[in-house]
Amino acid sequence: MPAIPVTVLGPSGSGKTVYLASLFRRLAIPRPDLGFHVQLSPEQSTKLNRIYQQITSPDVWPDPERRADILEWDFACSVRTARNETYSPFSITYLDYSGEHLTEPDGRVEAGGRVLRRIQESEFLLVLLDGVKVLRFLEGDPRLTEDLVAVFAHMLQSKGIVHFVITKWDVLAAAGHTVQAVMDCLLQHPDFRDTVETLLRSSAGAKGMRFIPVSSVGPDFAALGPDGLTMVKKGGFPAPMNVEIPFMAVLLDLFAAQLRELEQQGTPESQQIAQSSQRLSWVRMARDRVPLARTFLRAAAARSPVMRLVRDHMAEVFLQFVETQATVYGERVEKDISRLRDRMLQATSQKEALAGLLELFQAKLAEFEAEHPGSRLIKKEASWTA
Repeated sequence: MPAIPVTVLGPSGSGKTVYLASLFRRLAIPRPDLGFHVQLSPEQSTKLNRIYQQITSPDVWPDPERRADILEWDFACSVRTARNETYSPFSITYLDYSGEHLTEPDGRVEAGGRVLRRIQESEFLLVLLDGVKVLRFLEGDPRLTEDLVAVFAHMLQSKGIVHFVITKWDVLAAAGHTVQAVMDCLLQHPDFRDTVETLLRSSAGAKGMRFIPVSSVGPDFAALGPDGLTMVKKGGFPAPMNVEIPFMAVLLDLFAAQLRELEQQGTPESQQIAQSSQRLSWVRMARDRVPLARTFLRAAAARSPVMRLVRDHMAEVFLQFVETQATVYGERVEKDISRLRDRMLQATSQKEALAGLLELFQAKLAEFEAEHPGSRLIKKEASWTA
């Protein structure tokens, strides 16, 4: 199963680990409105479940990020076909790390270098913007962009597709802000605007980028505290909002590429099956004619001393060799045919499952864009537009 590297970028406190824990809880159970689910190793599932338990506890939030923490979470994506078959065509590996590795380097070259290499290798980057800091930015506080300068510097070294994820959206929504208004305000800052323009001019940016509002806990679980900076729990249960949308945006491109690959695999494998079947037919024909050859040699040996010598010292050994090799080769070819047929059927089933998910994700993202106009930026000729 190929692993697709996705890096979640963001300063300390932007909500990376809480987001991943909420995402896992949302996707770990097959749900009719999603069409797919994810699986993690038992160890990783336990870790994320513990983090989620801290989120749902009445009085504490998960422990603050520690600079030593650099974790990779392997989400195996599983989809089902109409025939109730499950396939896991690939996995997504999320890198989660302390944001201080980017914003407050402390000389720990090994950890910082690992994060930087991963950013450069990633096909997708999710840049998390702290919703509380975004709210303060809308009110004139510049700390959001000050924290993001170091993140942008690293982000621009990647050739991957970038989506911006605005966390704690319930805080911004409660204040009456829309995605379009937030994005317009962010793009007025020269550092943010120039970074976005650079991304849209890149080959990956040609596919566009998204500003995706999410809430890992939902609108009624927590509220902004009296200090205007921290979140205070109100009780009840979390109701995550839009946490799967960034995941769907990433998978949409991956599924499209996977379907193109499956399209290319169909005909060659069909040809290989036909060729292997022809070889198997020849092998069986040769093996079936060995008894006839033995009968001929016995009859010839009865008439000729020379043929008797051939039969006794040469032919029988040769025929036994042919018969044995034909059987071994035939079994191998049969296994090859079975393996090729299974692979082709699996590819067909994966294609069915992935095609269905593409339709579902396109519909879900279209519904999301209708609810949040302007959430997607697309390059148009020499300019870009929402």
